[in-house]
Amino acid sequence: SMISPDTDNTARPSSPAHDTCTAHEHLIITMPSTMKKIALGALATAAVAAAPASAFTLYSQMPTQAITVTTTVDGTSACTATGITAGADTLTVSWTGATVATDGSLTIKLCYDDSETGSKPWRKYKDAIEKNKQCQQTVVESSALATNVPYSPATYDIAIPRNIAPAKYTVQVLNTDPTNGYTQWGETSCAFSIGTYDRLPSSLVGTMSFLIAFSIVAGTAGYMIDRKKQNAAAAAFR
Repeated sequence: SMISPDTDNTARPSSPAHDTCTAHEHLIITMPSTMKKIALGALATAAVAAAPASAFTLYSQMPTQAITVTTTVDGTSACTATGITAGADTLTVSWTGATVATDGSLTIKLCYDDSETGSKPWRKYKDAIEKNKQCQQTVVESSALATNVPYSPATYDIAIPRNIAPAKYTVQVLNTDPTNGYTQWGETSCAFSIGTYDRLPSSLVGTMSFLIAFSIVAGTAGYMIDRKKQNAAAAAFR
């Protein structure tokens, strides 16, 4: 008989995984309903057992505030310090209670205070650690102030980035290890304010103020002189 030119007689490449999967599917399809449910349950259990241990990804999966966190600026508690400036000051973060894990480390995040999130959905808190917008910076995308921070000496200096938005913040410390992912977290009990860095020297600010005032006076005087000339020219034609 003639073979239609549209017929593809090329054999599908065989693979052990494909053949095994097809056999399992065929076996389950031909089973009675009750046995089918048991078989599907067994396959699901086997799949979970074969998968690697999942990392903790939610705050709610970890003990609440297991790590105690404090912050200082120039030896003064950040909570009582005034004039903390982005791009100029250094934040010293200290902690206790972090369980040391083999090959583990700490991640330090800067989080908007609750008072800074109400009408700003882009700063909304989420239980999923990696999706928690309250502890992410959006001026320049950044999910952490520091990562892979060693456990010892239980203190870490961080230069406050210049692009941090002026607002009230807390500092969060997360403990991580290669096996369990995030295992502990803690956050400062009080918020502190960070102001915008002013890169203009005071002398230049004074010069700019003088030039602005001078331009206003000169502009006003020029307008009045021009107006007087126009009035004089108009009077000559009367």
